Amino acid sequence: MNEFRWTAANALAETGCVVGPTPAGLAGHDVQFYRTEQYLTQAAVDFLAKGISAGQPIIVIATEAHRNAFSTGLRAIGLDPDEMLSGRIAIWLDARETLDSFMEAGMPSPELFGATVGSVFEKVLDKRHYLVVRAYGEMVDLLWKDGNTNGALLLEQLWNDLGRKYKYSLLCGYSLDNFLHETGLEAFRRVCGHHTNALPVEALDQIVA
Repeated sequence: MNEFRWTAANALAETGCVVGPTPAGLAGHDVQFYRTEQYLTQAAVDFLAKGISAGQPIIVIATEAHRNAFSTGLRAIGLDPDEMLSGRIAIWLDARETLDSFMEAGMPSPELFGATVGSVFEKVLDKRHYLVVRAYGEMVDLLWKDGNTNGALLLEQLWNDLGRKYKYSLLCGYSLDNFLHETGLEAFRRVCGHHTNALPVEALDQIVA
């Protein structure tokens, strides 16, 4: 694992992906590779909290377990989603249900993605297209875990295409276990190539198997 961490750092540098999150208020497409749920939760909570503090609209597309964990994490730092977001538009969606809404023949449909996810952006922006949406998503991770790597990479491209219409700062969560295999490094490189920023990879040597 330590060897993978070293080679992954080199692969990340080769893609030109900036290490560190997109600053709140600016547009970007970030990725977080994680091994433990605690690490992902902390990263996502920090990411969302900075957006909330900057007054950005919020979109979260995650599993129920992660939505609950993120909400708990925000409350722990005094940002109760029910209270803090009551005066702004914020949308929390289930990752699997949202993914299923635009899949066609086992692949993300560009037309359906634009219609479904695009409508979420229209709703959260409410004609305020000058705003930068702060969003977290893990539908790509679900596709990767399903073994549908081509679908996951296509979805990343669809997100980038959507970024030409809406300004967003998006954080994608990926389990690092997806890449700990013989061909994982090349897949890791391809994922990084779709992103502008990468949050620090969880320290593998500090994880107890």
